[in-house]
Amino acid sequence: MGSRANVAIRMDGAWTHCGSDSIGYSLDAYLALGPEPALAVFGALPAWEDPAQWQTESVCEAGALIDLDSQELLFFLDVDYHQRLALLDGCRRTWPGWTIRWAYNGIADVTDALGLDRAVLGRQPWDNTALFKWHKPGPEEELVLHHVITVGTTAYGLDYNAEAPWSIGPALLDQLFELPRVTTLPRVPRSGLHLDPAARTAGVWSTEPLYGLTERFADRWPGWTLRFWEDRYLEQQRRCGNGFTFADPADLADASAQALVDRVLRHWVPATTMPGGGPQDPYRGQRDAGLTVDDLQPLTGALLGPSRAPVDVAAYAKAMLD
Repeated sequence: MGSRANVAIRMDGAWTHCGSDSIGYSLDAYLALGPEPALAVFGALPAWEDPAQWQTESVCEAGALIDLDSQELLFFLDVDYHQRLALLDGCRRTWPGWTIRWAYNGIADVTDALGLDRAVLGRQPWDNTALFKWHKPGPEEELVLHHVITVGTTAYGLDYNAEAPWSIGPALLDQLFELPRVTTLPRVPRSGLHLDPAARTAGVWSTEPLYGLTERFADRWPGWTLRFWEDRYLEQQRRCGNGFTFADPADLADASAQALVDRVLRHWVPATTMPGGGPQDPYRGQRDAGLTVDDLQPLTGALLGPSRAPVDVAAYAKAMLD
């Protein structure tokens, strides 16, 4: 398995894009240090010459648009809620003067911003009415929470095997009784869906790609009204009384920021010392950025923020490379 991604850069009204089946693994580390390092990395990757060639929407796990004209960074990637918060928080300091936005619809938000037809993404239809298409976990399996569905004050947990619950339509309601019930959530999951069958309303929040939910909802849930809450999971909790309580992602903020800096240094420190050259050099883009260990010190400090103790980058690099 890879981590497919596309990254587009727009400047002076024109745009180029690149992609690979693995760059999504490292997109957070490449974006985290600001526009100049990010542009060096993605500028070193071969451009995709066909403007209609993109990763298929359903398998594109990460993507970004670096828009130099509007000074806007639009991106998404496959991370948990607390990891995403740390990255967004850090980027707001390392990209000063830029607008930082999450692409809630995944790569479609990038291609929409570029004015491309949706056909380039090979969008799949929502025509499945079974919540578990491939594997339905048994009662003996531990629940690794991915989605949470609430009806009234009752919360149901879904793991990674489930289809996106909002894509199922009203047929979802008859499948809820088979799901495990949850009352406490150790971490904020990737998404939530709150249903009010009497009022025929649905509320959705998500950090995973929604693949055009707001456009497709009416056809999938005829007669229902959608409220889209972006990443505001507390909107779901408020509508459930005391049915369950989300964990506070702030409890993981310090650890998440430290983990992000560790990932960034593991990606960038080798480029400061290891020999290399040629188009196959895996650190060519980082070398083009020209960052030294001394340069990484204030950048990682910005990622952590003023309230956290800085990492000694020189000591980190020495320990990593010795």
